[in-house]
Amino acid sequence: MSANSLNMLISALPRCASRTGELRTTSQHIQQAFLADLTSPPSLDDLAHRFSLRKETLIRTFRQDTGLTPGSFLNISRVEYAKARLRAGDDIADVGYQSGFADQSHFHKTFVIYTAATPRQYATGRSISDNK
Repeated sequence: MSANSLNMLISALPRCASRTGELRTTSQHIQQAFLADLTSPPSLDDLAHRFSLRKETLIRTFRQDTGLTPGSFLNISRVEYAKARLRAGDDIADVGYQSGFADQSHFHKTFVIYTAATPRQYATGRSISDNK
């Protein structure tokens, strides 16, 4: 994924309303680590070890900064990436895999949760979400 794509994804994601200003360095690095490889992101245990934090502290810090758990951030990032690939006309089965979902069922279920549309509905423009 290019740096421009990463920045666009990060800017599209929600931020915690109570925190203004920049994210802490830890949260920025977690976001970048997840977005660098959506198909096999580092585990929370690996990230906690990298930053010399307990896993619970890492999750709490990230949530305070972004308003999201790391898992939610990763799912939203994957769905946003999938939406971009679907708008580009890529095959739905390929998009699920490229977005980092383990199987089509997981991709379909997660996509519907975050967009209120199936991947096929979104790809054909029959979605109530932002089909840019």
